[in-house]
Amino acid sequence: MSNRRDDFNDRESRRKRRSSFSLWAAIGAVVLIILLIVWLTIADLWGDTDVAQFALPLANML
Repeated sequence: MSNRRDDFNDRESRRKRRSSFSLWAAIGAVVLIILLIVWLTIADLWGDTDVAQFALPLANML
């Protein structure tokens, strides 16, 4: 009888760990999206949106 109870408790704890992981993964994804939007907004305000201009001198150095 105690084996069934232990199995149930193990399943419950695994489900809680998975749900807490997915919650933190979602929060992390939202934070990264917000940081990306802020970064792109600042780059646009500074007029620094030409990635090729930055990448070509680095490619020539190789």
